[in-house]
Amino acid sequence: MGHTHILLLLFPAHGAITPSLQFAKNLIRIGVKVTVATTIFAHRCMITKTSQNLEGLTIATFSDGYDDGFKDVHKVDNFLSEFNNRGSQALEEIMVPVLRKATQSRVLVQSSVVYVSFGTNPLVALSKRQREEIARGLLKSHRPFLWAIKAIENGEKHEDKLSCSEELEQLGMIVPWCSQVDVLSHPSLGCFFTHCGWNSTLESLVSGVPMVGFPHFTDQPTNAKLIEDVFRTGVRVKVNEEEIVEADEITRCIEVIMGGGEVGEELKRNAKKWKDLAKEATKEGGSSDMNLRAFVEEMEA
Repeated sequence: MGHTHILLLLFPAHGAITPSLQFAKNLIRIGVKVTVATTIFAHRCMITKTSQNLEGLTIATFSDGYDDGFKDVHKVDNFLSEFNNRGSQALEEIMVPVLRKATQSRVLVQSSVVYVSFGTNPLVALSKRQREEIARGLLKSHRPFLWAIKAIENGEKHEDKLSCSEELEQLGMIVPWCSQVDVLSHPSLGCFFTHCGWNSTLESLVSGVPMVGFPHFTDQPTNAKLIEDVFRTGVRVKVNEEEIVEADEITRCIEVIMGGGEVGEELKRNAKKWKDLAKEATKEGGSSDMNLRAFVEEMEA
C-alpha cells in the first residue's frame, strides 16, 4: 500500500463533498496517498479544517468556467457541457505532473535496469540511425535504463539529437560518463548492453551481470563469442543487411535476459557462477593471487 497513489475526481456538488472526503480519509488510513481533484468553487465549499489537516491528502483544483458557482438551474446542459470540455483538459494538467513525479521517484527493483555503454574508444562511433534504433529498442522494452553516450566534440549532447528524447527521459537516464564498475556492481542492474571490449567483459563477469553483445572490431567479435558460447552469460545481437541492429532485435535480446524465460534464467545462473569463480580466484590463496605472488617471486629471483 505504501506506493499506491489514487486520484479522486470529485463532482462539484454539495452532496458529493462530504462522502468523498470520508472515502479519501479511509483510503489514507490504510496507507494510500490520495489526491482529490475538484473545481475551484467546490474546493471553497469544502470543510477547510478537514481537508487541510488530513495528512496524505492533496487537493488539486481546476476551473470549470463557473468559479463563483452555478446559479442558473435552467441552463444545466450548458454547465455539464462546459464541465466536460474544461474538465478533460484540466484533468490532463493535473495527472501528467503527478505521474511524472511518481515515475522519477520510483524505487528500482533488483536486476531491473538495463545499462548501455560502448566504452570510451573514439573508434566505436555509433551512427545517428543506430542511436535511434537503440533508443527505440529501449523504449519498447519498457525497462528503466542508464545509457552512457560520449559527448560530442562541439559540446552538443547526443540525447538532444534523438527524435524520442522526451520519452527516453521518462524511462531512464542518458549520461556522458559514469563509473562502470560502480554501475555493474549495483543490485538494480539486470543487463549490460556492451560493445564487448575485454575490460567491459571482465568487469561484467566479475559483477555477475548478463550481457547483450554488440561487437564492432578487433577482439570484440571474439569476446562476444566467448560471452555467448563459452561463458554462456549473454546473447549477441544480429545485424541486418545494412549492418544495423534494429530496435526489435535490441528489445528481443533484452527480453531474452530479463524476461523471465528459461534461457534468461540460465544466463543469470551462469553469470553468478563466474562471479563466484572470480571472487574465489582473487581472494588470498586463490589462483590469481598465487599467480601474482609467483610472478613477483620470479622477478625477485
